Amino acid sequence: MTSPTAVPTPRPTTRPWITCVVPAYNEAESIAEFLRALCQHLAGLSERFEVLVIDDGSSDATSQQVMAQPGPIRLLTLSRNFGKEAAISAGLEEADGEVVVIIDADFQHPFPVIDEFIVHWQLGYDMVYAVRRERNTDGRLRRQLSHLFYQIMSRMSSISIPEDAGDFRLLDRQVVHALRCLPESNRFMKGLYSWVGFRSIGIAFTIEERRSSSSKFNFLKLLDLATTGLTSFSNLPLRLWVGVGSLISMLAIFYAIYILVETLIFGNPLAGWATLVVAVTFLGGVQLLSIGILGEYLARIFNEVKRRPNYLVAAKHGFTKP
Repeated sequence: MTSPTAVPTPRPTTRPWITCVVPAYNEAESIAEFLRALCQHLAGLSERFEVLVIDDGSSDATSQQVMAQPGPIRLLTLSRNFGKEAAISAGLEEADGEVVVIIDADFQHPFPVIDEFIVHWQLGYDMVYAVRRERNTDGRLRRQLSHLFYQIMSRMSSISIPEDAGDFRLLDRQVVHALRCLPESNRFMKGLYSWVGFRSIGIAFTIEERRSSSSKFNFLKLLDLATTGLTSFSNLPLRLWVGVGSLISMLAIFYAIYILVETLIFGNPLAGWATLVVAVTFLGGVQLLSIGILGEYLARIFNEVKRRPNYLVAAKHGFTKP
């Protein structure tokens, strides 16, 4: 368990109104079993609860399976696959509960952890997040890259993102309202959870086996998410490259002085072509890399100023208002 961010004040409410936000993408094979088990578990925690499923543009029968389930289940179907960050944002916009629990639909997040979430919320914490004890289900390369990403984020950003903490967490209603106020389009939810602050605590848990299908996050999607996190919460790459450019410029000036002195003393022989080629290609590569870093930030600024919504809703089921 991680250290809390502030001393909490216990809440008088013991059985809160719970909204479970469930992002789902092509989970038709197991979503019905998952919803039945989740509703049964929530019924033991509170008399008032609901499950809000966000179908993130599934190409299978996920929506049909959800609509066929009884109980306090609502469905939000997005017009296409916008990604998990957008699906979670859509769920938070529609969540009405006193507390909101974000949980995946693949059975990897154990239901008993929700009980611990509620206990710590009753103790006064506004956000309770689950931290994986181990990452044995991930390959060695993925574990190393994930560790490297969190190390870079901790040094480059002003916020602290707990390593191995995912989207499985409980949010108090005031945290949900704070997240709704953030207007950016390039959303990195793990960073946003940390940015809004509030009294938070982590709970260690062991991830369970996936019941069906496979992970929807391939290497390219994870790389894109990591890039979003780095560029959304730090401008250090820009500042760092200013230093690199300054250093290279100084070296170039010293080298020019050296060439000038050598020419005045020893003349100007034809030798040195290889040095010239190496210098030109090196500086050209540095310039292209610099342009690439600037382009990454400019592309994200371009996406932000267009003010397109993070997602579009195609259909709603179980809502009193369409």
